[in-house]
Amino acid sequence: MAKSWFESMHYEVNPRKDAEMVKRLLSNPQIKKHLIVRCACLGVFLFLWIYINGGLYPKYLRGGMLEIGNDADVLAFYPECENDGTNIKWAHGVNTLDKLERALYSNDVHMVEADVMLRGRGTENQEQVPVMAKVPDKDSDVTFDMWLDEVIKANTKGIKLDFQHIDAVELTLQKLKERKEELKVPVWIHGDVLQGPFGDKPRVEATRFVKIIRKMFKECTLSLGWTTGHHTDVSQSGYTWDMVLDMYYIIHKLEIEPPIMFSARAAYLQNSVPPLKWLIDNTRARLLVWQDPRDLDERYHEDLMHVSYRFPPHKSFFDLTNENLEVYLKENRHTSGQKLDARVEMRDSLMFRPEAWVKMGFHMEPHSILASTEAVVLQSRAVYMVTKAKYKPTGNLKIQGRVQFLDRKSLQPEQGHTGLSIFVRTASYMDFENIKGIKCYIGLDGEIVVESSNLPGPSFRESQRMTPGSANCFRFSVVDTGKEVIFTVTVMHDCFTLESSKPSDRVPAEMRVSVPAEVGGIEVEHPFVVKLEDSKRTAVLDELTVKYRT
Repeated sequence: MAKSWFESMHYEVNPRKDAEMVKRLLSNPQIKKHLIVRCACLGVFLFLWIYINGGLYPKYLRGGMLEIGNDADVLAFYPECENDGTNIKWAHGVNTLDKLERALYSNDVHMVEADVMLRGRGTENQEQVPVMAKVPDKDSDVTFDMWLDEVIKANTKGIKLDFQHIDAVELTLQKLKERKEELKVPVWIHGDVLQGPFGDKPRVEATRFVKIIRKMFKECTLSLGWTTGHHTDVSQSGYTWDMVLDMYYIIHKLEIEPPIMFSARAAYLQNSVPPLKWLIDNTRARLLVWQDPRDLDERYHEDLMHVSYRFPPHKSFFDLTNENLEVYLKENRHTSGQKLDARVEMRDSLMFRPEAWVKMGFHMEPHSILASTEAVVLQSRAVYMVTKAKYKPTGNLKIQGRVQFLDRKSLQPEQGHTGLSIFVRTASYMDFENIKGIKCYIGLDGEIVVESSNLPGPSFRESQRMTPGSANCFRFSVVDTGKEVIFTVTVMHDCFTLESSKPSDRVPAEMRVSVPAEVGGIEVEHPFVVKLEDSKRTAVLDELTVKYRT
């Protein structure tokens, strides 16, 4: 077969001849000039390219690239942690150079936590020198400058600075700002800005703290917490709804955007997971659970599993002093649903589903309806909620829930109006002032009412009065059988502790009110409506569900 043209081509490689040809070309003045001009142009182009783009990679393509800075997500900084906060390991109370050196060069540490205050704080010898110390100490041999020198030398561990007093913040952050270009690790800046369980009045004022950070070192993760104290019995304690709402309003008043971290003490988790989860959901923040060395109680196993169950792995971090708890958490983090307190499972069966409801009224009013899977917070009478699904009157179905009234505005309640209404058989519900249906009302003063609301035909109204408890907490259910409305209300000891999730042994008040035939609507499907009747109280609703009766 004849060879193809390509196969018949003959190539000769002769380095000596090639070198001589190049030499002859370079000896030509015109060719040499041409090459020099080309190289000069290429050099100028490369200089301008690098100057404009800050490197060889095009600037316009780097917008989606990960740039690690002091406000970097610590899970991105440590990709080996697999986007799981449990895998971030802490060195806490690193206020000496010995501790710092061990932490910086340990393979088992990712974040280094230390405390900062002014030297001699509160004494006659107070100086404008930030040192690494924690209350009740007033001085330290280690200045912040010395501490920061060692951190920058290693530049491998994230740092969390915990400020004991507001007067140390600006001076410390000024020093941090001056070394910013040298510091290549995540930086968290923490202050306890609110009073928490058994805590003292905070020494860090929230507004000033945030303004200083924005002015001096805004490229950080802002960490906020509550002061806490020690107590032998914490079974009835925790981070209350008032505490988390106070924190929510700090975030929104100061227009704080992520990255945000909230710190909560492990000892007070038992009753606190629902409010904390609600806060995280409504601020796009994350949670750090920390443990005081005095809090070594083994019962925290179930509390940690509750946090692990409620919060996704990238939203929860754990700074624990008890090694047994650390091991337990690591081994069981992804099986927490199998190791829950039975009371958590009780609460789960009645979990609020925000996706099943529609906001109505002037719901654009700021903070008027704040929902999470843990609860919904109502703060204005001009807004209300309507179920997306509609139901025919039937004795097999009930709407039920639990409401706690919070006195956040220190206003006197109005008798007969300060409370919560649940509407059934709603014929019209677009106007919050004129909802048509059968209204079941729970008053803060203990009055419960079933009455017609803007319905045609003869009006009806029946009421009872209970003795309200100091917790201002009620569990309720409403059944519309078609012929009568059955309204059941139980006064609760509290709506806050985990124990309150269990069925109450208290005898409920029950009203059975016959519905006149003229009301009609028996063959028509209607939504349920829930509405706060005035704005003098904040209502926290949980366990709000529509269920078939058993």
